[in-house]
Amino acid sequence: MPFHRIALFRRRVSKNFSPVCKARTNQEATYRPFLSAYILAGALLAWAFYGIFQLPPAWAEAPTGTVSSTVSVLTLDQAIRLGLARNPGLQQDRARIARDQARFVQAGELKDPMLVVGEQYFPINFNMGASVLSMTTVGIRQDLQPWGKRALLRQSAVHEEKAAHWNLEDKKALLVRNIRIAWLDLYQAKQEEGILRSIGALWEKAFQAALGRYRQGSGEESDALLAQYQKDSIRDKMEQLRIREEKSLYRLMNLLHVNRPFRISLEEPHFPDPLPESVLLKRINHHPAIESGVSQDNAQKFRVRSAEKDKIPAVSVEGDYSYFMGPNLITSTPNLYSVLLSFNLPVRPGERQDQKVAEEEDTLNILEADLETMRQRFIEEIRDSEGYYRHLLSRAEILERVLIPEAKRNEEAALAGYATGTLEMGRVLSSMEKIQNVKLKALSVRVDRLKTSAELAYLSGTLQGGHHEP
Repeated sequence: MPFHRIALFRRRVSKNFSPVCKARTNQEATYRPFLSAYILAGALLAWAFYGIFQLPPAWAEAPTGTVSSTVSVLTLDQAIRLGLARNPGLQQDRARIARDQARFVQAGELKDPMLVVGEQYFPINFNMGASVLSMTTVGIRQDLQPWGKRALLRQSAVHEEKAAHWNLEDKKALLVRNIRIAWLDLYQAKQEEGILRSIGALWEKAFQAALGRYRQGSGEESDALLAQYQKDSIRDKMEQLRIREEKSLYRLMNLLHVNRPFRISLEEPHFPDPLPESVLLKRINHHPAIESGVSQDNAQKFRVRSAEKDKIPAVSVEGDYSYFMGPNLITSTPNLYSVLLSFNLPVRPGERQDQKVAEEEDTLNILEADLETMRQRFIEEIRDSEGYYRHLLSRAEILERVLIPEAKRNEEAALAGYATGTLEMGRVLSSMEKIQNVKLKALSVRVDRLKTSAELAYLSGTLQGGHHEP
């Protein structure tokens, strides 16, 4: 029986149907289970193929722009090591030092000798064999600098190389200081967020107490509304803190030269106690920036002495070998040797050599003035930072031992008094503001103390930092 003639649905028939119809009905009942299973299998197979074709191929990559849900956590030690290894400014200075080392090798070296080749005393008709004086000359010429100038240039190059290395060390120390300060800014924002979250929890307690009193009829609706407003105000301040966190994070990412955001360890950095002011002032001449300035100063002094050497005549030595091309009528040997000495004469030193010396001396005066200005600036910064650090220590002790415990006791008493109905909401508001301000002030003092410690570490030329700093 053809497939297209099989009935798919049960048909209603009358009682007096014919035997042919009865046979056809029995046949339909026989094929119906197999047909239903066949149709179901075909539908499942078609759905499977459709789903397979809708899936991306196995070689297709993940869509670009997806960000992993896992964000790495960095400590301050790791951030400093990462910044020192990847900062493009330091890489540029290292490449510049490698480039200048090739120039330092050339300093004070003799110029390349010159090969002298020529024909002398040849006739106008170019008949070399007809002239008795025609000869071919081959020689070497070497220019010599004034006596002692090469050694001075070499010494100047050595000090320039030292200055470049000290400048790199100073930039490393400066980068470490900037990483510490940016890290502390982000750490402060994180800690302030935690403080505001705890204050928000206290306002939640105050709101529940005000709501309970209002339902009991012993409190006013304005108290509950005021507590709710303070809760919302805390949320607004936390949103502002998140903006600060993003700015601090991006500044830190720029210093570390990384593209992916990361989280910082919430452990407070432990910097070593800074050195006393007297020790820092004694060690100021060993700071990398001062050492670099001293090396530049010494290099310029050698340049001044080198410029003074230009007043001495420079010498050029030339040795020639000559061969006569024509008939030998003058001498019995056709070969001649000659040695020539050439001197440059500084006949106008006032317009040339003296001006060059004056230029180098003025450059030396500028470098010496800059070096002294830098030294005085470092002395001022050491004294200011060291005094400010001691002031912050005393403030931190007062805040941690006196003001914060008093603010906590005041807040607990205000909440308890308001719950019992002996105090008003204004007293609770005042106590909440006090504990919020004193906690934020204590955090600010701690962070400022750490920043000042980082500044003093830079002034001492220290590079290490982080939790395990020796």
